[in-house]
Amino acid sequence: MTRWSAKDIPDLTGQTWLITGATNGLGLATARAAAAKGARLILAVRDVSRGEQVARELGTAEVLELDLASLDSVRAAAAKVGAADVLINNAGTSARKRAETVDGFEMNLGVNFLGPFLFTELVLPQVKRRVVILGSMMHKMAKFSFDDPDFRTRTWTKSAAYGQSKLADMLWGAELSRRLQKEGRGVDVQLAHPGWAATNLGNPAGNSVLGRLIDPLIPLIAQPADRAALPTLYAATQPLEPGGYIGPDGPGELRGHPKPVGRSEAAADPDLARRLWEFAEAATSPRTSTPGG
Repeated sequence: MTRWSAKDIPDLTGQTWLITGATNGLGLATARAAAAKGARLILAVRDVSRGEQVARELGTAEVLELDLASLDSVRAAAAKVGAADVLINNAGTSARKRAETVDGFEMNLGVNFLGPFLFTELVLPQVKRRVVILGSMMHKMAKFSFDDPDFRTRTWTKSAAYGQSKLADMLWGAELSRRLQKEGRGVDVQLAHPGWAATNLGNPAGNSVLGRLIDPLIPLIAQPADRAALPTLYAATQPLEPGGYIGPDGPGELRGHPKPVGRSEAAADPDLARRLWEFAEAATSPRTSTPGG
């Protein structure tokens, strides 16, 4: 069986892709690959100047200012979005120390989950075909704390906070898929993870002892952004069952060509997914959003 690669991306002429975080790393690689196949792009980015540079490079792109660390910015950006065939929730962070968003959420939780959750809810009526959400292998080592999601009393570590945010993405994707299928909108959800990507998010363990041990291995084991973006591109373009999860086919899912992969037991828990959805709705509601959620 031939392993899927960039040459297998179908012709995307006539399609519009809305990609968050498209100025570097996986997002930029995804945007370049989609543009090369004819897609028109909307680059939803925090750094507008850099976004305009990328738009000039690609030639078929417009720039939308979007700061996922601010729910006001999310609402303002969503109000400007027109029709899109595909929404790719690529943007994310892996904070080096505990910090908070404008709205008082722990930074990883706010940028990787709550911001994208709200943005997707607001632009979903404009999406025609598919929503792709980027997960991570780190979700398998994570737990979600409803009692202290912002690490106000429990010990904050880069890996624990990042992992929690990516487990949240997995649960959100599962519940969004369930809801869309029930509503029969004709839009489906796919999740994807890049494996170990040689990008600025490549070491979720940070400057810990484990992180310092991992750093030298990144250039040796991690795959470059254009390869790491293949699961996203596969998830965005291929005929798949709703709610799929795509990752690399190599050992440990660290690198390789895209294929369907498994998720943790927690990430497949429908009751946990519904509870997380309720948490996110309350946290992002204009009536209830307060510092700390």
